[in-house]
Amino acid sequence: MILIQKGTVHDGTGRILAKTDILIDAGKIVQIGQNLKAPGAQVIDAEGKCVMPGWIDPLSGWGTAAGRGQARDNDETSDPLTPQLDVVYAFDPDSMMYQELWGYGITAAGVAASNNNVLGGSAAVFKAHGRTTEAMCVKANAAMKGSVDEKVKQTYGPRNSAPMTKMGIFSALRELIAKCGSEKEEDQKDPKVQAFKPVLEGKLPLILSCNTKAEADAVLKLFENTPVKLVLANMYQLDESLLDKDCGLILGDLTDGFNKYNAAVNYAALFSLIEAGKPVALSAFGDAVSPGREILMWNAHGLMAQARRLGASLSSEDVLKMLTSVPAQLLGVEDRIGSLTEGKDADIVIWSGNPLETFRALPEIVVISGEIVKGEQA
Repeated sequence: MILIQKGTVHDGTGRILAKTDILIDAGKIVQIGQNLKAPGAQVIDAEGKCVMPGWIDPLSGWGTAAGRGQARDNDETSDPLTPQLDVVYAFDPDSMMYQELWGYGITAAGVAASNNNVLGGSAAVFKAHGRTTEAMCVKANAAMKGSVDEKVKQTYGPRNSAPMTKMGIFSALRELIAKCGSEKEEDQKDPKVQAFKPVLEGKLPLILSCNTKAEADAVLKLFENTPVKLVLANMYQLDESLLDKDCGLILGDLTDGFNKYNAAVNYAALFSLIEAGKPVALSAFGDAVSPGREILMWNAHGLMAQARRLGASLSSEDVLKMLTSVPAQLLGVEDRIGSLTEGKDADIVIWSGNPLETFRALPEIVVISGEIVKGEQA
């Protein structure tokens, strides 16, 4: 058992609890309150510290390459439609732990295919620390990952192979949707159909990368009046028209100076969406794949700076939700991670200060699945 005492708890849902204790046992949060007693537990004094849920990078390629410069195993581009692929088989625990994500407060990540395929396969959620793929996996088959942005055209165009255009991208999607509705036995035995049908039935979220508003509008039109649980990723050209659309949003990397789209983000519209309760998550994903563990924090601070510039009401607790409870919700793992709640996994970071308000805050102690991986007796 571990007893974290007298910390200022930011639970990831917007609540701040002063001088609050958290009791951890068997990898879970078993009790949250004041003046808790746990004879025999390891005691961590968190007085004057910020205690937060571990952050979740919702869309990444973490764990899919053994080292810098090596080919990534989440980038199968022999066919633009590969929904039957499973990123679990691309995952390498040593690769996931290579940059020690927890050093910047990240304790879990959604791992997915690249943006190079129309449908790249199923994504999964993994802890940032562990000894085996099975032990680190929070949820396999958490979502279907695809893309309708220009990376697909850049991949297949030079080969003079479809899809070379947006017309080709959406034609491929429509053909697969039609095949899923076919009554032909050979169609229903097709592994692509079997993998994609749960998406169309609303059983598996669909994450599609869209850099522009035109791409997003086309996706929303394609899946309107269907049970598809749609999540639009990157989404640099969002606006208030998304308020009444049934979709989640994952912002792409806002810090990449070579990205020609992120400079056009309408922050006023973004803050309106967040204020209205639209599920918006932050990520470090963009045209590059997982450029560095610090990028997620830089995106959070950049968002806070834009809010100050515009006089928006965005608070650090709003941004914390974008790093914790919202990505957990979009990936369907909110029952296990994303907030400091009794019964959930003990993924907890004790910061010297509020990391969303000052770069001087340091992650002094990090707990993942109830194990201290950084700090006292790690």
